[in-house]
Amino acid sequence: MTLEEMQEKLTYLMDRQEILDVVNRYCRGVDRLDEEMVMSAYHRDALDDHSMFVGSADEFWPWVRKMHSENHSSTQHMIGNHLAWINGNVAHCETYLSYSGMNKTGAPFSAIGGRYIDRMEKRDGKWGIVAREYIVDWVAPSINTIEGAKTPEGGPNYDCLQPFEFKVAETAPQPSRDVQDPSYKRPLEIDPSRVTDYKRLSSAAKESVSA
Repeated sequence: MTLEEMQEKLTYLMDRQEILDVVNRYCRGVDRLDEEMVMSAYHRDALDDHSMFVGSADEFWPWVRKMHSENHSSTQHMIGNHLAWINGNVAHCETYLSYSGMNKTGAPFSAIGGRYIDRMEKRDGKWGIVAREYIVDWVAPSINTIEGAKTPEGGPNYDCLQPFEFKVAETAPQPSRDVQDPSYKRPLEIDPSRVTDYKRLSSAAKESVSA
């Protein structure tokens, strides 16, 4: 292996670790409700399509903090399989996620399986998210009692969502077990109509409350 090849390999390994660190910081930041840590995962112009929320990173933080602090006493975002396709200073990434949360109302425990689909860029030596889609692959039936589910029924606990957010989620990118899956998009870009629709529905919901 030549010195140049060794340098290329070292750069690749460092980039891979730094990209994974971005995802780890995000997950820890959300679970600890740590604004600085969450925001360190994004570049300032990033857009996040989080299924029931669509907007900028600056708009995402107050939304996710309010949602988790008001509706959950504890959360865990556990990441699993992580892939990154790096092309210079741009990387497309897929990270598997297992979410569990202790709910303050309704069924006490919820579990979700999904993925973060990210386009990251390396700017001034720092990797960060530029575009993110949160893909929900499955939602488990909520456990109905603290002791555990007595029957297999129990539907998902959606107490944390506002009515208009259901409408936003209805048009969110959907998983697919083929090349139509969002993880194959190149480049990953957030649908502008999703951003516009979220702002419109969110504003209408606020106006109806204040009316």
